[in-house]
Amino acid sequence: MKIVKRWSRQILKGLIYLHSHNPPIIHRDIKCDNIFINGAHGEVKIGDMGTAKMKLGKKYTVIGTPEFMAPEMYEEKGYNEKVDIYAFGMCLLEMVTGEYPYGECKNAAQIYKKVSQGIKPESLKRVQDSEVLDLINNCLTPENERFTAQQIMDHPFLTVEPEVVLIKADDKKTQLTLQVVFKGMDKLSVKFEFNVERDTAEEVVNEMIEEQVLPEKYQQLITHEINRILRDINKQSNEDDPNKEEHKTPWPSQAGTATFHGGMSPHLTPHKSSHGPSPTPINLEIDSPNGTITQSYPVQPTIMPTESPRKNSISVAPPHEWSDYEDTIPAKEYPDGTPINQFVNDTATAINRNADKANDWSEKLKSQDVLSVGDLRALTDQDWTQIGLTVFAIRALKNALHGKTLRSPHIVPRTNSAASTSTSGGEENPQE
Repeated sequence: MKIVKRWSRQILKGLIYLHSHNPPIIHRDIKCDNIFINGAHGEVKIGDMGTAKMKLGKKYTVIGTPEFMAPEMYEEKGYNEKVDIYAFGMCLLEMVTGEYPYGECKNAAQIYKKVSQGIKPESLKRVQDSEVLDLINNCLTPENERFTAQQIMDHPFLTVEPEVVLIKADDKKTQLTLQVVFKGMDKLSVKFEFNVERDTAEEVVNEMIEEQVLPEKYQQLITHEINRILRDINKQSNEDDPNKEEHKTPWPSQAGTATFHGGMSPHLTPHKSSHGPSPTPINLEIDSPNGTITQSYPVQPTIMPTESPRKNSISVAPPHEWSDYEDTIPAKEYPDGTPINQFVNDTATAINRNADKANDWSEKLKSQDVLSVGDLRALTDQDWTQIGLTVFAIRALKNALHGKTLRSPHIVPRTNSAASTSTSGGEENPQE
């Protein structure tokens, strides 16, 4: 479904471009046969502009493909650019069902009769996703109720969820610079500082919501992402030094535990505390097409109880520890349009895997329509588990994807002795 979302957003961006002209340009024959996809990058283009027309008042010419023509195109009252939205809805229906709209009709006359009577395609009943169904139904509504292309981009099905990334950290991994990136919102981003000893994800996200820096609907997601980064840092620290006790700050295991009261207050008053360290000021840098805005405000720390150190329940043979694969060499950054073959080959080379292994990974990714680095970044945790890659391969690709440093290791072959056999539940052999 993620590929359908990606393609749909690109088609709509094309329609927004056409319809934003003055006067608007109407394509009049939007259908899957006229949508072209670059196999190397997954880039979508709208083709066959031969039927396109600039809208100088209403249009009356009956032209297009019957299955994708809006009811008003058959009438004598004229039509506008919203006929392209109706056709987009039919395209989306075909993408999610794999069936041509009105496939139950034997000729154009039967299609015309159903469209004129407001009877929708039979394949619409086979759409299981409620958000997709709602979007398609909106596209097929009467002209005056139909959304514009820009309004459809804001539909829940097509909303791009923000991503939290770690920009940098000090040597002790206590002072972090994090960034919330909204990929679908003209590259809007929010950069902020986070002190792992004084701050919690819940209170920092609360403050940003109250400051109207972040939409409230993303509270749980962003809180969860920050906590995930904290757990990854804690885990990596323990792997780098197996004899080191775990960090005594208990990273929350779930998001959504924070609550906040009142409305969106433009000014926050820090609460006074009789104990503990002073509040850590949170500095925000908001990057948008209109420039960079910097805000600073204090966050009241929460004094969290410490818990006894936990010992790892999973042991890994020392020659294959992940610290062998991480170094201080800066990792390469890959644009979203980078072909998946190039990215996988670079990753395989960095961890001492041969070309056959890289090709195997690439083929498995391509079989899931992952054709570029952008597609890879869009994968959810559930998507990763369905690709068919080993745990080692997934971790290597994720590390490279998120900018973690890699180098080619010197791997000592594993012997058959009991002493070198990893315990149950340990990491798989990296050579697999």
